[in-house]
Amino acid sequence: MRKIFFIVLALISAYCLLSAACSFAAIGNISKGSGAIYFKAKAGKKWAAATAGAEINEGDRIKTGKDGRIELALQDGSKLTVGNNTEMEITRFLLDKDKNKRGATIFLVQGKLRAIVAKFTGKTDMKVKTPTAVAGVKGTDFIVMNEGKANVLFGHEGAVEVKGKDKESVALSPDTMTENTQGHTPIAPVKVEPNTPLADARKQLEAVTDVDTPVEWQTTKNLPIILARWNINYGHYLADSGKYKEALEVFQIAADLTDMPEIGAESRAQRGTVFSRNLSLPQDALKEYQIVLDKYPQMAQAENALFSIGMIYKDIGEKEKATEYLQKYLKQYPQGKHSSTVELLIKELEKEENKQ
Repeated sequence: MRKIFFIVLALISAYCLLSAACSFAAIGNISKGSGAIYFKAKAGKKWAAATAGAEINEGDRIKTGKDGRIELALQDGSKLTVGNNTEMEITRFLLDKDKNKRGATIFLVQGKLRAIVAKFTGKTDMKVKTPTAVAGVKGTDFIVMNEGKANVLFGHEGAVEVKGKDKESVALSPDTMTENTQGHTPIAPVKVEPNTPLADARKQLEAVTDVDTPVEWQTTKNLPIILARWNINYGHYLADSGKYKEALEVFQIAADLTDMPEIGAESRAQRGTVFSRNLSLPQDALKEYQIVLDKYPQMAQAENALFSIGMIYKDIGEKEKATEYLQKYLKQYPQGKHSSTVELLIKELEKEENKQ
């Protein structure tokens, strides 16, 4: 009986080697690598140094350090280049030439990834996922960067369908960019014009997702900041154009791209302005201005946030709250740009209180 078992096992192993029926068949390999690169098998608990030529299977994870880059060659001819400070997993991969079917789910935990997906004549279901976005692809070339809750995608060739957690999606075409943050539909794609901050950001992303291209690693640290500042400028443009909902989303993406205080304070203050001045949503505006006071009390935007809170409470008839915040303003900014206005407002509020 034992002899029969080993004969059957040997036959199964031989069949697996000659066919794609076994799930543990390699789906690709590390074709190139540079800098600090790591690998962890699906069942493994520890990361190990990765080397070129290593096979990749479903569920395996790849990770890079601050100067690491990895190029993966998949069975179908597709190529994935993992940029620095990145972690990703090929969760699912299917290539069935007999049935003319192909599918894959690539999970970008964080970082930067360029996907050059080989053309395929059959049915394709290939996706690149981040914690807050999904990009559905067929035969195309695009770059995705995930920073915390925010995602930025640049199109190079073909069409990519990008969506957030909901069903709404946008089509990313060549030389355009879209982005989103948690809970939001990606913004309408923006044309990447030459000699602009967007073009500079794309150029840097192309470099860090190309193993053979020299990179100034110190410069790449500024990528999220460059994109966040572009978002703040773009948010101003959208608000001036009357696209208030879109402006709110873009300002939120700026806040989620980086923890830089200057960006956080500015983006929150601008969201407060849109809520209060353009959409007449005082409670939403109060939340944004309060975040500025709580998280960025030393930033320049805190002065306007404090004044704006006092004004909003006055406008909605909460006189005690208005007086409280306006008095806080005078105490903190006795020579502030709104101090004379605040003094007059406090006197008006006191007169109204005495009349009652």
